[in-house]
Amino acid sequence: MPPAQFGGLIAGYRLLHQALAGSDVNWPLLLAVLAAVTMTLGNLAAFFQTSVKRLLAYSTISQVGYFLMALAVATRSDLAQRSLLFYLAAYAATNLGAFAVVTELPHARTLQDYRGLTHRPPGLAAVLVVCLLDLVGTPPTGVFLGKLEIFSAAVDGGCPWLAALAVVNTVASLFYYLRWLAPRFAATAPAGTQAVQGRWTAATAYTAGAIALALALGLAGVAVLPLTTGPLLP
Repeated sequence: MPPAQFGGLIAGYRLLHQALAGSDVNWPLLLAVLAAVTMTLGNLAAFFQTSVKRLLAYSTISQVGYFLMALAVATRSDLAQRSLLFYLAAYAATNLGAFAVVTELPHARTLQDYRGLTHRPPGLAAVLVVCLLDLVGTPPTGVFLGKLEIFSAAVDGGCPWLAALAVVNTVASLFYYLRWLAPRFAATAPAGTQAVQGRWTAATAYTAGAIALALALGLAGVAVLPLTTGPLLP
């Protein structure tokens, strides 16, 4: 997700929380429906993708649906702001790692092209595993804690149905991430395809640092979450 979209989500939260709090339009319901549609359609589209770039793109769309949950309860829950900011930080680090691995493997365009990756550059393969499990929301990662906070905010803000739908979508997303992970544990590449030749470069080492940050956010969330409270902007 580009930084401009991160800024747009934060600006949208502040607009809803301060400028539109007394509006006659039922913004919370409209955003809750938009969040539900976005996360569901993004997941459904990702199910049928074999291109890794398209899969990540549709995965990003579904993640935006989770972010919109915080906006939907911006005026109804004290957990909304901190869940949005924490989730944005954790997701940014994880998404950077996933796209960096894809960039390091320019010839691996489909899921099957990652067959046997574990047996070539183990460091790169490990980064990919952590990234994908983090995107699902597997404990003890930062995205897991971010999702837990956003789901809690939705329930606290009077949208338990939205939190329940988000949990269903999270479980469903495990399917297409596992489709990506499974081929990389194969011993060899399938006949007629080019084996993935992964590299461990300085760029990927930097990405490993980003993944370490995502894990640290999950493990040290109790200490980090209080930093996300207070005014967003002066």
